[in-house]
Amino acid sequence: MSLRELLELSFLQQHPLLRQIWRFAIVGGLAFVVDFGLLLFLTEIVGVNYLVSATLSFIASVIVNYILSVYWVFDSKGHKKSVLKIVMFFVLATCGLLINNAIMWFSVEILAISYIIGKLVATFVVMVFNFVTRKILIEGKLRAQQQSASGAGKDVVKEQP
Repeated sequence: MSLRELLELSFLQQHPLLRQIWRFAIVGGLAFVVDFGLLLFLTEIVGVNYLVSATLSFIASVIVNYILSVYWVFDSKGHKKSVLKIVMFFVLATCGLLINNAIMWFSVEILAISYIIGKLVATFVVMVFNFVTRKILIEGKLRAQQQSASGAGKDVVKEQP
């Protein structure tokens, strides 16, 4: 089985939402490795404050996530990339950063637990926030634009495989 076959499990071809969730999980896993690895490196090896490290590592992971999400997870084929979509992505990412750092600060400073545990909790919360908001705002806006452009308003736009 090739890497491509593994990443595109055959049963997922009949279920576009499951395929999208699978792809989102893979991209999220890669972004997590970047985020968590850089957080640990900056905090433990370089000696940077955990919140500064969290901010820098989050930004690096957002860049990885953005590139992979746009080109592989979310249905953006055939759509012109717009400044508005890019701005929307990074506004949502900024909200995710604020959620991430708030949870980490609360975990360390109020609950007195390890920043690593706080980061794991924050990662889960931000992951759910990212999927839901991007699904609703980014894809929903594209579908609404397609429907209004077609004039039908009743057509359902299906994701292309």
